[in-house]
Amino acid sequence: MFALYAVINWAPFSFAQNIETDSIPAGKEDRKEELQTQLKAIQDEISMYRDEIKQKQLEERSLATEVSILNSQIKKVELELRQTALAIRSTEFSIDANNEKIMEFSEKISYDKEIMGELMRAMYEEGNKGILELIVASGNISDFVDHERLLVTIQASLHKSLEDIKAGKQNIENEQKRLEEERDEQERLRALQKVQSDSIENKKGEKKNLLDVTKGEKAEFERLVAQKQKDIEQIRNQIFLLEGTGVSISLDEAYKIAKSASDKTGVRPSFLLAVLKQESSWGQNIGQCYLVNPKTGEGKGVNTGRIFQRVMKPTRDVEPFFKITDELGRDPYSTPVSCPHPDYGWGGAMGPAQFIPSTWMGYRNKGDGILGYIPDPWDLRDSFTVSAIKLAGGGATSHSYDSEWKAAMIYYAGGNWNNPVYSFYGDSVMELATVIEREIGALGE
Repeated sequence: MFALYAVINWAPFSFAQNIETDSIPAGKEDRKEELQTQLKAIQDEISMYRDEIKQKQLEERSLATEVSILNSQIKKVELELRQTALAIRSTEFSIDANNEKIMEFSEKISYDKEIMGELMRAMYEEGNKGILELIVASGNISDFVDHERLLVTIQASLHKSLEDIKAGKQNIENEQKRLEEERDEQERLRALQKVQSDSIENKKGEKKNLLDVTKGEKAEFERLVAQKQKDIEQIRNQIFLLEGTGVSISLDEAYKIAKSASDKTGVRPSFLLAVLKQESSWGQNIGQCYLVNPKTGEGKGVNTGRIFQRVMKPTRDVEPFFKITDELGRDPYSTPVSCPHPDYGWGGAMGPAQFIPSTWMGYRNKGDGILGYIPDPWDLRDSFTVSAIKLAGGGATSHSYDSEWKAAMIYYAGGNWNNPVYSFYGDSVMELATVIEREIGALGE
């Protein structure tokens, strides 16, 4: 009886008292706030350049204007690269804090389980004693009654502790889910960082090429623009390449497929082509892997047989991938998907539009309703149409700059579309859409 009393008073099940903690250590919290302040300052500067670029693009085309736009774009992307680096560091702080919370919760659960074990063993021993034995051990009836009351109290405490442990387990699962989401966020940011670095070099190359070709002369620039407008046949046969997907078609043919998708969904063809172009150019080793082990997500290179550890996320994409391939009569182990980035993230994206299986399943039925058959993510026309369906759901059908920009952001980042760190994606899509629209316009389409 003394042992039971000591246990229940010594360790009154601490887990429930601290289960809602959501704190970050003071030093880390200060550093994270400092990073957020820096991010805000950079975002304000990026907004200034974005407005400046939009204004210049409304002006009549001239050499000075084009060079000025390129200069502003270079400065803007350089700032966006700094912004992404800061966002990655901020996410790392959140991941570290979540890891610490998970460890803390796990330790508390282990501690409470140990105390519960002691209580249950003591209760078992008490329960095996007869009433007469307990009365004798207690000394008198009054002590026996107190003893029984204590047992009732302990049983109630055991029940409460079990509930607390169950809640603690759920809390850990929630934190692990958050941790997974933050890791996905970090992977997206690292991919963004790489593209931003490439974009800076491309913009500098565009500027150099423009100045080299025109020799800095206004007349040469005007002649260059006029010549481009005359080369309709060259534009018509220009290759529209979806990098790494095995898709290489003429711009004219790509436009016709996009126009077909547009007729079904209301999404502007040049905007759809810009999104698909952007997605494919951002991919890593697209369509170059096969799934090997559905339990671990391990795969191998299509041509090399090299083993990759993160070809498909088992908890998210394997099951829908099997469903998709089964419906289409494809062998899941010989159907190509994207390989993972060598340093981070998962592969598993399918076909020209680079849908991951779980996302594709969210739009498959809508595609079925529009097309009249089960769409195939590896089919060019089907993938264009389902991409357009997704963009239409994001508001792209109104054809305004802002609505298309938002639709592109939703396409890329989902519910996190309004995070300023990702604005580079929407800006890049709209810039590309303007170029494609100009080229399509030259065809008289």
